[in-house]
Amino acid sequence: MEVVTIKSKFLRNLFDQNTYVLKNENEAIIIDAGADVDDVEREVQGLNVLAILITHIHFDHVWNLEEYIKKFDTNIYISSGQENRFSNSRLNASFMLHNDFRIDMTNAKIKHYDGTLHLGSFDIEIIETPGHTKDGVSLLIDGNLFSGDTLFNGNIGRTDLDDSSEIEMAESLKKLKETEFDVLYPGHFKSCFREEALKTIESFLNY
Repeated sequence: MEVVTIKSKFLRNLFDQNTYVLKNENEAIIIDAGADVDDVEREVQGLNVLAILITHIHFDHVWNLEEYIKKFDTNIYISSGQENRFSNSRLNASFMLHNDFRIDMTNAKIKHYDGTLHLGSFDIEIIETPGHTKDGVSLLIDGNLFSGDTLFNGNIGRTDLDDSSEIEMAESLKKLKETEFDVLYPGHFKSCFREEALKTIESFLNY
């Protein structure tokens, strides 16, 4: 499996958001939707796009989702019962930009996470990791952990937003500590090996 990181061009210096394209044989999966659709389309050209997996519905991770829906015509996976985030600026955090960001999901093929996903040649373990947001998930795929905004290389996600929780974040970090993975691919900044990720987890659990 090949993992391609595509940086969002939207406020890049401020958010440095990562969109990931996973390729295996003639199939692809997209994780989050902040990067420009043209950049993603170049990476999946000639491949069957099986799904778009959203780690959490904050504006920077779904900024171009409407364009993805039009371009790829595939299933969008989110946490159950979280559709209202697409039209709520407090929950999708766009209020921080003084922006009432909304996505029209009328024609979207929405699916909900449920434990594990088997999409073509991809086996995906869904790990519920609230703390930064109530709907946060991490995705374990072939030894690679896509952690959204729960865990970064050297830091963790904010817990001072409307539906954040320090208690839930601590529980999610403990869960990731017990998860076997080789490489961490976070929602922002650089990837790292498991050893570095565990150092970050320990530093915040022991703070």
